[in-house]
Amino acid sequence: MVDKRAQKILLDAFWKSGWKSDGADAPELSDIEYAKSEGYWFDPIEVSHDVLVEWLITLKESVSARDVGNAFLASLSTRRLELRSALASYAFISSFPKHSLSSSPHSKVPSGAEVCHICGFYNFPETRNEDLNVLNFERHKWGGVRHDDPLYTWFDLSRFRELDYLEPTKDDYDIMRKILDISTRISDDARPSALAKDLSGIIESNDAERRVLVEILSFCGVLQPRNESGYFGEFTIASERRDTNEHTNDWGYPAIWWRGADGVNAAAVSTYFPDI
Repeated sequence: MVDKRAQKILLDAFWKSGWKSDGADAPELSDIEYAKSEGYWFDPIEVSHDVLVEWLITLKESVSARDVGNAFLASLSTRRLELRSALASYAFISSFPKHSLSSSPHSKVPSGAEVCHICGFYNFPETRNEDLNVLNFERHKWGGVRHDDPLYTWFDLSRFRELDYLEPTKDDYDIMRKILDISTRISDDARPSALAKDLSGIIESNDAERRVLVEILSFCGVLQPRNESGYFGEFTIASERRDTNEHTNDWGYPAIWWRGADGVNAAAVSTYFPDI
């Protein structure tokens, strides 16, 4: 069940008609303690690249494709966006490779961090506190926006394992069938933004939520660009996630490459939504 008070404390901490500046209208200590008691607010953690990789390797064995698929379906009529997020996070780590920073290609950026070319994690020379609350905010506000961030995927799926299970309803299946039908019938040259717009009439949502929904379906391979790799049955390493170099196109990989002609990947649908 959603605790409306704790969720509001979380959302209000970061958003008021847009992102709040750091420290602006910070929650009262009593509110933080309440949100923390209900599992909506978290203390910062320190984690290194290699420790996080071990966490992810262990975590991916405890979540199933069917579970995250059903959670995604159940989010469609309920607007439980934190349920929706898990599908992309699971897809990202389902073929996640075990690797260490020292034995993997990496580079140093001006901040001093070493960036892993395999998973994209920024490993700082002195382990720093990672704010989990902004990740949880994004998870509840939009369904997540950093599904290719190893820290987000670990946090998202760790929380997912603690959620009450929701069984998808007939309405959820009907909505999903409409999403797939629109994705199949859209014009060949349509881009992800056009698809997100076309979905506005079939699901209660705003523009940002529909954008994330499309990106999640691309992450799990349902909307798989034909000439790009992704995360369905494979793991595209960070250094090979190509950009279009279109300055006005800020969609994430691999959704940035999807076009209407690519349609729907039936194999991914069967994997995550076998009852569709």
